[in-house]
Parts: sequence; C-alpha cells; structure tokens
Amino acid sequence: MDQLVGEMLFQSGGKLKNRIVMAPMTIQSAFFDGSVTQEMIEYYAMRSGDAGAVIVESAFVENYGRAFPGALGIDSDDKIPGLKKLAEAIKAKGSKAILQIYHAGRMANPEYNGGHQPISASPVAALRDNAETPLEMTKEQIELMIEKFGDAVNRAILANFDGVEIHGANTYLIQQFFSPHSNRRNDMWGGNIEKRTTFPLAILEKTKQIVKSHKKEGFIVGYRFSPEEIEEPGIRFSDSMYLLDKLAAHGLDYFHFSMGSWARNSIVEPDDKELLITKYRKLQSENVAKVLVIGVGNIAQREDAEKALAQGYDMVSVGKGYLVEPEWATKALNSEQCAQFADIAQQEELKIPTPLWQIMDYMIVDSKAEALKHQRIKELQNVKIHFNPGEYTAYGRGHNGDLPITVSFSEDEILNISVDSSKESDGIANPAFERIPQQIINGQTLNIDVISGATVSSQAVLDGVANAVDLAGGNSEALRCKAQAAVEWSSEVVEETVDIVVVGGGGAGLSATLSALDKGKSVILLEKYPAIGGNTVRTGGWVNAAEPEWQSEFPPLPGEKENLIALAKTPESEFTAEYLIDFKRLKQQIAEYLKATESGKHYLFDSVELHRIQSYLGGKRTDLNGQTIYGDYDLVKTLTDRSMESIHWLSEAGIDFDRSVVEIPVGALWRRAHKPKRPKGVEFIDKLQKRVLEKSGRIMVDTRATDLIVKNNKVVGIEAQQADGKKLIFNVNHGVVLASGGFGANTKMIKKYNTYWNDIADDIKTTNSPALVGDGIEIGEKVNAELVGMGFTQLMPVGDPKSGALLTGLIVPPENFVFVNKQGKRFIDECESRDVLSNAFLDNGGLIYMIADQRIRQTAANTSDETIEREIEEGIIFQADTLEALAEKIGVPAAGLQETIKKYNEYVDQGSDPEFHKSAFGLKVEQAPFYATPRKPSVHHTMGGLKIDTSARVIDKQGDIIPGLYAAGEVAGGIHAGNRLGGNALIDIFTYGRIAGESAADLI
Repeated sequence: MDQLVGEMLFQSGGKLKNRIVMAPMTIQSAFFDGSVTQEMIEYYAMRSGDAGAVIVESAFVENYGRAFPGALGIDSDDKIPGLKKLAEAIKAKGSKAILQIYHAGRMANPEYNGGHQPISASPVAALRDNAETPLEMTKEQIELMIEKFGDAVNRAILANFDGVEIHGANTYLIQQFFSPHSNRRNDMWGGNIEKRTTFPLAILEKTKQIVKSHKKEGFIVGYRFSPEEIEEPGIRFSDSMYLLDKLAAHGLDYFHFSMGSWARNSIVEPDDKELLITKYRKLQSENVAKVLVIGVGNIAQREDAEKALAQGYDMVSVGKGYLVEPEWATKALNSEQCAQFADIAQQEELKIPTPLWQIMDYMIVDSKAEALKHQRIKELQNVKIHFNPGEYTAYGRGHNGDLPITVSFSEDEILNISVDSSKESDGIANPAFERIPQQIINGQTLNIDVISGATVSSQAVLDGVANAVDLAGGNSEALRCKAQAAVEWSSEVVEETVDIVVVGGGGAGLSATLSALDKGKSVILLEKYPAIGGNTVRTGGWVNAAEPEWQSEFPPLPGEKENLIALAKTPESEFTAEYLIDFKRLKQQIAEYLKATESGKHYLFDSVELHRIQSYLGGKRTDLNGQTIYGDYDLVKTLTDRSMESIHWLSEAGIDFDRSVVEIPVGALWRRAHKPKRPKGVEFIDKLQKRVLEKSGRIMVDTRATDLIVKNNKVVGIEAQQADGKKLIFNVNHGVVLASGGFGANTKMIKKYNTYWNDIADDIKTTNSPALVGDGIEIGEKVNAELVGMGFTQLMPVGDPKSGALLTGLIVPPENFVFVNKQGKRFIDECESRDVLSNAFLDNGGLIYMIADQRIRQTAANTSDETIEREIEEGIIFQADTLEALAEKIGVPAAGLQETIKKYNEYVDQGSDPEFHKSAFGLKVEQAPFYATPRKPSVHHTMGGLKIDTSARVIDKQGDIIPGLYAAGEVAGGIHAGNRLGGNALIDIFTYGRIAGESAADLI
C-alpha cells in the first residue's frame, strides 16, 4: 500500500488527505508591521493543492517578539483580513491551512523590534555572537504573554485557518521557559523540570480554551519541539519526552520535530548512533503514542519520505523541496522526480519573494551558463593539440612570488617539466613540485587535482605549465578540459613487522621517530598527507625554553621588571600545592633579581620556575561545570624541566638557532624564545627529516592510519590505508606513537566538545593544516583512551581575516607594534596571552589592525621585502606615508589614530603604559611609511586530547596505562589546560616527542 496516501485523522476530529505537509519556512516578506503582502499570498497559494496541509511560517504574537526581518505578525486584530486572504488562498486549492505562532524571547533582535531589549524566562544571554542579555519576565508579563498567545489563536480562527502550530522549538520563548539553560527561575515558572513545563502547558491550555469557545470541531493543534539543546545545562532528549508526555496528557493533535534531518541522532551524544525517532518510539508514553508525529529535514524525493515513514514518523514535513518545486506533493505522489535546484531565471515563475531568493542562493543555478559550459568542454575535448617544439619558461604565482617553470615540448607531447622552487620550498620537499609535473606528463592533461595541504603550490605549477603551453602555441584551455585517466584502486593487503610505528609527520612525529632510531629501533613514520610537516611548518619557529645564562646577556625591556614585580604579588591562593612550592621559589628568585638590579646590574631574568608558573597561570581556566582546570603538574614540570634538553637535542640535530636576540611570540608572556636563523618551522622539519632518513627510518606519505590492533589489552599493531586503497598491517614489537596533531581544522569536533563554538565556529577560519581533524584522538578513543581538556580551543588573535593563516602580513614581536580597533583606539596590552587578546578582539568587533612604522621591516618575522611588497599589492598589508592617509585606507578616524600613536610613543619614552600596562616596549611608531596589518582571531590550537603520563604513555578511562600506546604533541591533552602560551607548542612537541620515542624504544 502507498505509504504517502491515506487520510490522516487527528484526535480533534481534524483530517488531512495524505501524509505530506509543507513545512513552515521563513520567507521574510511581510510588511514592516507584520501584515500579509500579496507576494506572500501568491507564494503560499502556488504551493498548496496536493499537500495535506501547508504550515504557514512563524507569526509573532507580540509586537516586539520578532526573530528576523520581514516577519509575519498575528499580534493585532488589524492583521486578520490579510491573514484570512492567505488562509483562503491555501484552502482554495485543497490543502488545510495551519498557522505557526511564536514569540522569539531572548532571540528577538532589537534591530527588528524598535530597539527594545528582549525578554525571557531569566536574564541569561543566548550562546551566540552579540547576543543581548534579556530582561527577566515578571509574573504579570508571563500571564499577559499567555493571553497574547490565546489572542493569536483567536485571530487565527477568525482568519479561517484550520489549525495552529505552537512553536516550542528553535530556542524561541516557549523553549526558553522549558530549557534549564535559559530558565534559572525559582518560582512556579521555573526550577525543576516539572515547573519548567508550566509555561508550555499554560500556552496549550489557553489554546484549547479559545478553540472550545469557538466550538471549532476539527480545529488542529500541533506543537513543534527541538528534541535537544547542546548547551550545558540544556534540554536532553529524555527531558523532551517528559514534556511531550505532559502536553499529550492535555490533548493535542501532532508533535512536529524541528531538526535538520529526519534521520538525525543525538547532537549531545553523537557517538550514540540510534536515530531520535527510534528513541522516541521506544520511550513514548501511552499518551504520546496517541499523538501523530511529523518528521522533517532532508526529504528531497518520494523515497526520502517513504524511508522516514518506515522509520516511525506518521507524516513528513517538506521544507526546502517546496522552495524550488511548488508541486512537490503532486510529483511525489506520482513517483516523479522533484527538482532540487532553481534556475536563475525562475524567481518570478516560482513566486519567490526577493528576501527569500537572496538567502537561497545555494539552491540556484544558471542552467544556460551551465549548458554553455558543458558544450564548450565537449568542444575543447575534441581539439587536436599541437606545439612548437622547444623549451619555454613561464611563471605561476606561488607563496613567495612568481614560480619559474620550464617546459619542453615535442610537436604533440609535453616532454619535461622543471620547477625552480628555490624561493618557494626553502629546502622542504613539496609534493606539488614533483607529483603535479609527473601527472601532467603521464596524462598529457592539465586537468589535475591540486594536492591537499599544497593547494597554492599545486595551482602555481598548473598555471605555470598552462602559460608555457600557450607560449608553445598549444591550447591550455583545451588541456585543462582533457579527461583524466581513471585511477586504479588496489585491493592489495601488505603485512609487515617493525619495532615502532609513529603516526603523524609533524615535529612531534619526527622527534619520536628520531629518538627511537637513536636507540637502535626500526621505525616507520606514517603521514596521511602527501608531504610531511603538519602544523610545524606553519609556525613562526619560536621555541620556549628558559636559559638564564644566555638570556642574561641581554638587557631588560621597559616594562619587564614591573611585570615581574606584579607577578610576585599574585595571591598564594591562586596556586595548587605543587605549584605553590614553585611559586615561593620564584618569588625568592625575583627578590634576588631585584636586589641585583638595584646594585646596577641590568639583565633579562628567567628561570625554569618562571616558565612553569607562567604556563600554569596562562592555562588556568574554568570549565562548563564551573570547575577550575590546571595544567597537569607533573606534565608541565617535565616539560619545563626538560625544555633546554630539547634545545640542545635540536642543535645536535643540526638546527641553527639565532643567538643574537631573545624574542617573545604573540601571547607568550616572556622573552625566552629560541628561534632558528632560517625563518618558520621549516628548519625543524628539514633537519629532522634528513636525520631520520640518514638513520634508515622510513617515512610513508599518503598513508592514513585507521585502527589500532589490540590483543590482550595491549596495542600490538596498527592498520593503515594508502591513497590507492592498498591496505597496510603493521605488527609492532614495541608500540605505536600517535603524533597526529589536534582537531583545529575540524569544526564539527570543536562544536561537539565546546558549546560556546556552536554559533561562531563556522565563521572563524583556522591557522591549522587541513590535516588536523582529530583522527588520532578518535583512533585512541576506540581503544578506551581517556580524553582530557577537550572543551578548550585556543584562538590565535593575529590570523589573516581572509585565509585564517598566521604567517601573512607583518608578524613581529608584540613589543614592536600597536593594536587598534575600528575607532583607531588601543584596547589591550599587546603582550597579553592569546586567550585574553582573542576575547578583546571579539569584544572590539573581531577585526583589528596592527600598526607599525618603517623599522618594522627589520623586525618582521617570516617575511622579506619582496613578500611585503606583494602583500601590500594584494591588500594583506596597508602602507601610507602619513598616519592620516593610513587611517583613511583602513577606514578608521584619523584623529583617533593619530592621538593613539602619539600617546603610545610617549609611553615608550617613559617605559610604562598607564592605560593598558603593556609589559614590554620596543619600537615607537614614528618613521614613515606606516603600516597596518588587518588581523582577526582564527582557530589555532586545541588543548584537549589523549591523556598521557610523563613517559608519554596513554591512559585509559579506568586510569590504567594502555601498554604499547604512546602520544605526543597536540594529540595529547592535559599540559596546556585551558590556554597555550605562544612558543610552548614547539617545546611541547619536541620534548614529549622525544620522550614518546624513548619510552616506546625502552618499552617503558
């Protein structure tokens, strides 16, 4: 029997002719006061007919309850005539008309509500950007709101609607009263779960009273609900089932899930794969079982609807499908294919109002342009390619400027491609410079996929070869369209035995590999990307390690002495017992240092204890449960105690450190960074890779680790897969080291562990390699590894607004520049920790500017005059001969910027900052030309990961060591607590990378 057809009978006596309803979707097309417009009538009328019902979008019940512009209203009687026309237009074609009613509560944006502050159950702001803290509703306001919902139902009946849907979802007011996150009251309207149901039940009861007063037999009453909230505390699925039971006991016709997909599982416990509709049916009470339930989301075709019904829904609600297929129900019932995209010329034909058309651009295609494009591709694929034989040199645009590429041709073939990567790769093997040319030659095509992690370099090679093709009289456009050869997928399985397998080719993985090789073990390093380097090659190269003898050769900067004095005054109550011992020792060291400076000695002070205490204070945070999180003392102590060992070890590996200067990275709190003479982290990867290969270590790229092999509770191997599908099984004599990095490039994982990121993670870019998606953490978790600190994600305040990248623009030690906001004003100590800086950036609108002068070129890290000129041309850096002209270029008030810089220069002269107490001063901003580098926070580091001990052994959920499993670097948690200091990441990966390799080799 056809699942979609057949009359649906509700408890009220209302009927629908089939199981399909059109979902309520905001079209933002009402008049400014919320009245119905003619285009709304035409839009809904066109989509009615074969659908059992059309649910009209949320209508606000109170004038200041809008959640979006162009919202529909049912807040006054003068709306009734327009609403009646709308209802009659829907019903005229055979569908029932149901009106959804709501109030936005704390989600009511003042911009759409005459500037009025929103209201809610409690004065708790929503977890989203720029959320207003609402006013707590009084008892009288609550009772009046219930009456307003009743008035809205009355108007819906007078407007001849067949039913109403009470909107208790999407974090609007009714849901806010039920949620423990937004409802913190202690009266009859809030507190325990029973009291939090009082408001929704009162709305339903008022609705039923109004319906009864009109003697409206068959008037349909539904309730829409969001099954879970990811907030903590928040609504859980069991809470929703409690509420639905209470609502069902009072009698209503249907429940309407509000989800992005009918087949969704829990967003709170994503590892629980059971569908929510399955849970719903298992947990439903006798009362709930009597109420029909509607599923929504991802229903594009008839088969989707049938799957949803088979899974347990009584009806299906179709949203996006109706946007581009007004006859969705008709086509589905006739088993015809439904459109999923609209043509760019169809807006008028589909009766889609302009505000809606503007926000559904992802569903719009230009079919004529697509047809012409495909026709052109077919034509080009038939073009016969000829070349003028010879050798031609052309250029593609790389990271550091033009990339020279020399190509040799015969009459009909590309014979050879030579890439001059001397300026681009800086000694590191870049797969784009080897693989892309070989793929072009093998396939005689430019239709080559770029290489993950080397996108810019890949495109530079493709563009350079294309330019050479044109110089040789060929047709690069045709070659770009020539079909690729099919990739042969391998079903081969290869098994071998080795002492140790290391997963991840960044600094931690290379350090672990080299340390184990030094102990005479056989080691294979697996890297899933085509090239090694991970996040390490993206760093500035700063490595924190206290070396007092070296640091004492340099004078202190203004502000540093004062910073030490302030640190020594930190209340002892701030420290746990272990850290307190270090702090007391540090206070004594500071006292001795201050006494020495009084006698005329001037030098930069540092100690292992200062490094440890700053790491502790910088990472100390409060988690979502209000508990204070500290860096694990033993881990931090090992890190800081052994940091200089790592510097010496790196030096022995060939790293050439610049001993002429002591620097401080952004967010580091102190000048103790050791930095290679060659810029960026490339120096570490280059030298460590060479040492690994010299010692017969094997590095396998394009090889993704998938699962650990466990026998008798011990890790005895690991499985992996190569890019062509070949499966590898490695049996290990000693163990597996996970060094695969964090999850800073995995937005979904960030959201999973930190509810704060739910509203902003999609909008914030990352400085991380796209390889950092947390797969090593997932591999460890599969074998019962404990996770720690997963809720803490660090923003790098000085990310590139366009790309999220860190090493663009004029990145310099923070004592040598000024941060200003869009008003041209300073707002923070530039030497603050990264979390403090990032929060300050976000509080100042997100986008800020680093201001400096001509001398910055001499102190700028990781760049050159050529790069600076190119980035000025590309708009990454702004340059002007006066501060006034610079202000105009970046759109800030000139007077404000000039006054800010004047005051700042005075602070540099006097060596103190009375405004923001900057802890170290370097250059003034006074020599033209002047520069501004726009900066915006980017996801930079995830502090959470696998729990380890000081031997880098992974700990399971019972607190026991997992034999044979080790972890190092960002894949491990517990060291940096809630925030990582600048320069501490590299010392972490090199120190614990070494420890992991040594421990695995020694079977510790």
